Amino acid sequence: MKKKEYNEDVLLDLYRTMLKERGTDDKIINLLHDGKVSGFYHPGKGQEAIGAGFCANLTDEDYLFYDHRGCNQQVAKGISLEGLFGDFLAKTSGTTKGLGAGIVHHAQPDKGILGQSGTIGESYVLGVGVGYSIKYRKSDQVCVVFNGEGATSRELFHGAMNWSGLYDLPVIYVIENNEYAVSTHTSKTHSTKEDGNIADWAEGYGIPNKVIDGNDVLEVYETASKAVERARNGGGPTVIEAKTFRHRGHFIGDPGDYMDKEKLEYYKKENDPINNFRSYLIEEGITSEDKLDKLEKEVNQEIEKAVEKADEAPLPDEDRMYDGLFAGGDE
Repeated sequence: MKKKEYNEDVLLDLYRTMLKERGTDDKIINLLHDGKVSGFYHPGKGQEAIGAGFCANLTDEDYLFYDHRGCNQQVAKGISLEGLFGDFLAKTSGTTKGLGAGIVHHAQPDKGILGQSGTIGESYVLGVGVGYSIKYRKSDQVCVVFNGEGATSRELFHGAMNWSGLYDLPVIYVIENNEYAVSTHTSKTHSTKEDGNIADWAEGYGIPNKVIDGNDVLEVYETASKAVERARNGGGPTVIEAKTFRHRGHFIGDPGDYMDKEKLEYYKKENDPINNFRSYLIEEGITSEDKLDKLEKEVNQEIEKAVEKADEAPLPDEDRMYDGLFAGGDE
């Protein structure tokens, strides 16, 4: 953490957002273990600082494409918790009104949350389309596209870089590099320089880029602020690689025995983004332990209330499966 003058409300909002991200993550896992949620869930524990730091610089009018480990990003962007849990519970209270089973996809346009692609990495080129729309309409909006480092090994990443750089699109590409694409380490999937920085690839497309500590929420916040301002002012795209490490296997049920055990313990015990930021807030005299404890209690109550309200909604009826379904042919 860097010593800098910050408004206390900004710092506490960042902390609150990270607590909400982790609390939501933990609650979804508990619901899955209780049999109330089906399918796969990809936890984001340990990566909360990235979504919180970035989305604190965005407005509701700005666009977001999240990745498959994207609940952190959506919570930080302001998605309705009731709607998010409703999707997981497959209730009509969800943002998709009941299409919530399996690998859950959410969308909340009034918060700029456009969803994710059904194919890893496709959001890169979807972001190009949204960015071109922004430029065509002469709006000051920005589009942020999140993906893991695994998605950058697909050609879609390079296609998106090419067109974003060519047209100076207001798109920010955030690479959450937690080192593993499912169970494969990035050293076996990416042809990079010795330092292993994927963001270097952006140089070939003339796109500014930066590698940051994804567990330092203030560094994320400051980096995002500059990239967002640049995009709003017509400066074009930015690629940001946030180095981090997930605390669990790829999905719930994956033991993660392929992960570097020493590094995993280090990130859990010594480089946890929430614990580190809490220590910073106390040591710098910004707030007290009691105030942070109270804040955590409020966040947990908010999450529990959202789950209860989401679960009160009914399951969709049979006709729900035909909503949005279009087929050709005669009646």
